[in-house]
Amino acid sequence: MVDRVAGWEGVQTVVDAGAGSGRFCIAAARRLPQAHIVAVERSPRMLELLRGNLCAKGLTNRVTVVEGDFRSAVVPRSGRTVYIGNPPFVRHHDIEPEWKDWYRSGMHALGIQASQLAGLHAHFLLRIVQGLQPGDRFCLVAAAEWLDNGYGSALRSLLTSTQTHLRGLWVAPPREPVFPDALVSAAVFEAECTTDTGSAHLGVLGARTFATMRTLPVAELASAKRWTELCQPQAPTSAAGIEVGDLFRVIRGQVTGLNTAWVLPSESALLPAALTLPAVTRAREIIDGTVSAPGALQRLKRVVNLPHELDTVAPDVRPLVDVFLGHARAQGAASGYVARQRRHWHALDLRPPPAAFVSYMGRRPPVFCLNPYAVSYLNIAHGLYPRTPVAQSTLERILTYLNAHTGLYSGRVYGGGLAKFEPSDVARLRIPPEALAERA
Repeated sequence: MVDRVAGWEGVQTVVDAGAGSGRFCIAAARRLPQAHIVAVERSPRMLELLRGNLCAKGLTNRVTVVEGDFRSAVVPRSGRTVYIGNPPFVRHHDIEPEWKDWYRSGMHALGIQASQLAGLHAHFLLRIVQGLQPGDRFCLVAAAEWLDNGYGSALRSLLTSTQTHLRGLWVAPPREPVFPDALVSAAVFEAECTTDTGSAHLGVLGARTFATMRTLPVAELASAKRWTELCQPQAPTSAAGIEVGDLFRVIRGQVTGLNTAWVLPSESALLPAALTLPAVTRAREIIDGTVSAPGALQRLKRVVNLPHELDTVAPDVRPLVDVFLGHARAQGAASGYVARQRRHWHALDLRPPPAAFVSYMGRRPPVFCLNPYAVSYLNIAHGLYPRTPVAQSTLERILTYLNAHTGLYSGRVYGGGLAKFEPSDVARLRIPPEALAERA
């Protein structure tokens, strides 16, 4: 990244936003002797480490250290400025409400609707863009999830619909440990403050290389809802046909809040069978075909499914229910966050049996399978519910096609090759006419 920045003409100031121990600003000071280097950091521990490293490298006079939060710090700059570095990866759960409001209002001022679920790296990107002057650029490395997910839509708009336009984007392979301490994949991206939209180079990160797979006009990139797949060696194809979401409602399974309390062995006698349901409780039961194989009802566990009004339970069964609920309370099943959000903590409201299941997280594409024994499921899978009646033969063809043609990058890929398919990702998959038509 520093080599790329060093190749840009006329760089006078380099800003390392969130400098940490100083890896980027030290490398920049060595590679760009003519530039003024600024390192911004707010952590007292990191500031001590940063200053120590600058002193050890003899760069104290070459790098200006700014103490404070980059979002509000006054950063000295002159001439053409380049921002470089690794914005802090902090989830939205740990960001103060006032900063979330700052982010949303800042994006709104640029004509962009933004989600408060964005992480701190999104805040840093906004602050960089707010300070850019024509000709300024940045080259950053960050978690790649914003390329495809919901909160990332604001960042994608920021880089395609304002005066800051993407010039390069390279995504690390799923198993490339760019951030070994976080289960996220990484992307390096660079942009320029200019009114010329131009084109962007898209590709993958290799061993200290930026391999460009294709070049796309920024205007075309702006219309793409997902960017990771555009960076892969094989260009995504726009399949003809109908989206899965037009045929099925894709619904995530129910969450119990405490599986150890609510999931019982298939042969359990704690409660009558009428108050439990056989259910898929592990993704493996979909992937290995357990749920659709003979004997599934005997092999699957059962999940407690009590009614909202316990007075409707038969009098001879109520003592068993009371004993069970006592054990569940003792395990904390009534006090957890999920239980407290339910109308009645003891009523899980399990999903009705779907026509088919989809596994949605793993180091492989999802698996689609039939639900021939009409079992329920927990939140380790999604259910497919036909919007209109679908013939069994048609359903089987649809599932066969999806199993054969759904790739890893149709979902969201994280560090270590972990792929996650949200219901919306499954709903966007396309089924061509030949997979729907009855064979002669």
